[in-house]
Amino acid sequence: MSSASDLAVHGRPIAGLTRTQAEAASLTGAVLVLAGAGTGKTSTLTAGVALRIAERGIPAARILAVTFTNKAAGEMRARIVALLGGQSAPSWIGTFHGLGARQLRLEPEMAGLRADFDVLDADDARRLLRRVMKASGTEAGEDEIIGKDPVKAIAGHIGRFKENMVTPAQAAVRVEAMLAASPLADASGLRAAARLYPEYQRRLRDANAADFGDLLLWPAVAMAADEERRRRLAGRFSCLLADEYQDVNAVQYRWLRLMAQDHGEIFAVGDDDQAVFGWRGADIEYIRRFTRDFHGSAVVKLEENFRSTGHILAAANAVIARDDTRLGKTLRPTREQGQPIEVVRFRNDEAEATGLASEIRSRHAEGVQWQDMAILYRANHLSRGIEDELLRAKVPYVLVGDVAFYQRAEIKDALALLRLANSPDDCQSDEAFRRACNSPPRGIGPKALDLLERDAEWRGSSLLAACHTADLPPRVRGTAGTFADAIRGVAADATASVADRLSQLLDRTGYRQWLRDSRAETVEGRLENLAELVQLASGFHSATDLLEHAALASAAPGEETEGRVQLLTLHRAKGLEFGHVFLPAWNDTIFPSQYGDAAEERRLAYVALTRGKERVAVSYAEFRRGYVDPSPFLDDIPADNRHEGWLRPVARRPARISPRQAGMDALNEMVAGLRSRPTA
Repeated sequence: MSSASDLAVHGRPIAGLTRTQAEAASLTGAVLVLAGAGTGKTSTLTAGVALRIAERGIPAARILAVTFTNKAAGEMRARIVALLGGQSAPSWIGTFHGLGARQLRLEPEMAGLRADFDVLDADDARRLLRRVMKASGTEAGEDEIIGKDPVKAIAGHIGRFKENMVTPAQAAVRVEAMLAASPLADASGLRAAARLYPEYQRRLRDANAADFGDLLLWPAVAMAADEERRRRLAGRFSCLLADEYQDVNAVQYRWLRLMAQDHGEIFAVGDDDQAVFGWRGADIEYIRRFTRDFHGSAVVKLEENFRSTGHILAAANAVIARDDTRLGKTLRPTREQGQPIEVVRFRNDEAEATGLASEIRSRHAEGVQWQDMAILYRANHLSRGIEDELLRAKVPYVLVGDVAFYQRAEIKDALALLRLANSPDDCQSDEAFRRACNSPPRGIGPKALDLLERDAEWRGSSLLAACHTADLPPRVRGTAGTFADAIRGVAADATASVADRLSQLLDRTGYRQWLRDSRAETVEGRLENLAELVQLASGFHSATDLLEHAALASAAPGEETEGRVQLLTLHRAKGLEFGHVFLPAWNDTIFPSQYGDAAEERRLAYVALTRGKERVAVSYAEFRRGYVDPSPFLDDIPADNRHEGWLRPVARRPARISPRQAGMDALNEMVAGLRSRPTA
């Protein structure tokens, strides 16, 4: 590995970087760093921030750095502080939507909102949309809407409108243009979404609430329409740094360009070979056109890989080299050659699952820690059979990305109570009321809720206030009034901390006791989740801060992985690394997926291979509900870099043969006999 010691003295932010990394971090103006997998992009990016503060004298407050996850933002902040010897990192480090939310807090009128607006998570936003659909006569099951879940379908379309900077006023025209260009698009769903979008947005404004898409849409729209506002918001910063530039969508791209328009100081790090999120709106063309968008920009390629062995990189390079649209770079190993890629063939998917479980147990017996092994698959449904076999083999595992903490029912219920207490007399708390009012059951079903909503609309009050004014049945009136009084009692205590207020709400509303009294197997875990939330709340100065944090973090799940094999999709594995990686179901039509973009599927294969540090095993089954060919990606792995079967045959107990597998074996033998029979 080449050293940057001749470019840097000890104590400078670039000390310890390679020459290429140091040169990239030191460049000014518009810079694109093409950072291959495992080449130290985070080190380069954070050094770039530190250099601008320590040596170029740019105040930390005038630097904006954007990432895609809260975890990445936190890591960046910690590294910068370490590089600066304890000095404060820029305060404007965060995700696109987190930074957009901060801009909206500064100028909420951009979205037609008032100060202290709520940020609705996906579930709350969908409940609001469901009421809009009901009011408009667009009911579930109506022929106009295609799909089993029309609310989800319409919500997806509206979300994509916002990702593409399409406002409610523009939606109908844009949809017709889209349908003219793509006749096979979801015409009925798109037209329904365009029709419902304005009313949905009006109800959000009336509730003084924003959904996730609003957080970046309205700052971008406002800056594009109002030059004075753009200069006011963008003028706070002298330079921008953007991580994972290959994953930006239309609104993120537009926002970045508007923010960098005056000074052109943008330091972007990305890898077009790892652009695998086109299905959720990311557009690889934005990184490819960087040099056209920012004239005079410099491009630096990071190609020294510090993660994987030579065999792994040779295989990954060979797979991605078949993509002739890429910007182009070749990963070079700084480690030993290591062991070749293991390519393992199985009779069927059941045998594959059994074989993986057996191999993982064998490696653990040889000293490999459970958490150093991961099984990465193309689609979620592929995990089921593998999970079954891991359970039988007593292999501890975690299904990464199962249910995020902030998406768990008890957490969402608790946060709804907190939102209610935060603004009990404001209609913006109505969404929270609808979620929390009948947990535990208080008789506030659909009919009672309808009476409350009518009364609240007539009086112009909140739903919580309507608990004491609506003409409810006597029994419901009593329980609703008691619930409202409990909320108000907690809200009235201005001296209570956020944690104390949350704990009191759980007790006074009977929620915590209701869980204790239930006999569900999950009750212990749910109570532990609530305890964790109360502990988390102790670190926040206001309920508004906690609620916004929860809304922004809900899309970034984190699971405890210590002492467990990790199971996750290839998309979730991006950015991660593991000592031993198992890649099952490399079969044609499964991977590459018959539903995916061919070029993006190849990039996903590159991502899959480069997750491994020591060993990578790729497997496929000959029979999956019928005979299926191996993945064509296997043909791209050079013979010198692959080994057929497991590398170290170990004496293992005979694999368990299930009735299904025995039947499949018999069928395979019969078909093989028929195929070998001479023809007349």
